[in-house]
Amino acid sequence: MQGWQTTYLGMRELPRELSTFELQAFFTFSPAERELIAARRGNRLKLGLALHIGFLRMSGRLLDAFRVIPSVLWRHLSGELGIDAPELATLRAMYGASIQRSALVRELRDEVGRCADREQLLVRARQWLYDHRLLIVHDRAIRTLIAAALSQLEAETGATIRAVVKPGTLDRWRRAIVEPRADGQTQQSWLWATPARHSTRQISEVFERIELLYGLEVH
Repeated sequence: MQGWQTTYLGMRELPRELSTFELQAFFTFSPAERELIAARRGNRLKLGLALHIGFLRMSGRLLDAFRVIPSVLWRHLSGELGIDAPELATLRAMYGASIQRSALVRELRDEVGRCADREQLLVRARQWLYDHRLLIVHDRAIRTLIAAALSQLEAETGATIRAVVKPGTLDRWRRAIVEPRADGQTQQSWLWATPARHSTRQISEVFERIELLYGLEVH
C-alpha cells in the first residue's frame, strides 16, 4: 500500500466528488477482475459488483446499498464495462429495479392491448416505475421492452386471426392491402394513417376506410 491510500481507509461512503485520479486508481479493473465481473448475469449485477470491488479497494469496506452513487462514477463504470448505467441511483434501487423488471414487462404487455402508441407506452412505463418507487431506467431500455411487448401482441393477434378466419378470406385480405391507391400509397398504409385534424375531408376518409373494411368482410 502506498502512503496516499491511507487517507481513504475506513471510509463508509463515497466522496461527494470523485477526481479522475480516484476513478482510475480505484475503479479501473484488471483482466482478472473484468472476467469475474463479466461472469455475473445482467448489467445491474455487473455494475454492482464493479462498484463493490472499487470501493473495497478504496476503503477496505463494503459500500452501504442505501448510499447514492455519484453520476460521474456510474458513467466511468459504464465506459469501463461497456454497458449502460443509470445517472443516479443507490445499489438498493438498482437491485430492486432488476427484480421488478418482469413485473414491468407484464404491465407493458397488458397496456399494448389498449394502446399501440410507443410514446404513450413510454410515458406509462415511466409512471409505473415511479409509482413503484423504482429507478426510471434509460429510455432505450424501456423502448426495447415496448418493442418486445408489441411484437408479442402482433404474433398473438396474427395467430388468433389465422385460427378463426378462412384461408380464402385471408388471401383476399393479403391481396387487398398491397393494392396501390391513386395517391401512390398502398391500402395498408392508408388504413394505418391517422386523421391529421378534424375536418369534413378527414371525417369522409374515416368513413371511406370503414366501407373498405366492410367490403373485405373484416368484423
